[in-house]
Order: sequence, then C-alpha cells, then structure tokens
Amino acid sequence: MRGELDAFPTGLGDLTKNRIHHCHCKNAVKTAEGKIDWSPVGKGIIDWTAQFRALKQAGYREVVSLETHWHGAATPEESTRISWAGMKQALQDAGAL
Repeated sequence: MRGELDAFPTGLGDLTKNRIHHCHCKNAVKTAEGKIDWSPVGKGIIDWTAQFRALKQAGYREVVSLETHWHGAATPEESTRISWAGMKQALQDAGAL
C-alpha cells in the first residue's frame, strides 16, 4: 500500500527475524488506473503462501492476524469468511498449518 518496489522477498530479507512478533494478513490489487484497492486474501498481489513459507523457515512462531479491510462480499461476515479461506489455503500450501 505504501508503494514498496520489492517488499517481498527483499524487504522481508532485510528484517531481523527475531524482531518480527506480529504479522497482519491482508491483500490488495492494483487497478488499471494504478490505484491500490483491498482484495480478499488469496486474490491479490501479495503471495501469502511464499511469505508464510519464509516465515516458517525463519522459525516464526508468533501471531498472525487476519485483517478484514476488504468488504466486497454481500456482508462483512461473508467478506471475512472469504479472506479467512484464502489465508487458510495459503497457510496449508506453505506447510504452516
């Protein structure tokens, strides 16, 4: 959302792993106009499977929170359920769940 050119994997690689204590899971898409809009986890530009895999390899065992910024489904609850399904799939695909 802040325009990092290479937040992952380079940005994660630049962090001291023992200083990561909380991870916020959300996703976004870039529109044709170049604007960034929220999207459900699993349906955007962030490769959560790769990030969860990298965190697991680094020994991360702390908090991961699902952020519910995307509201594209019929209700807020349904939007959350869709994002949770994407997050859960990414965790499974990464071997982290």
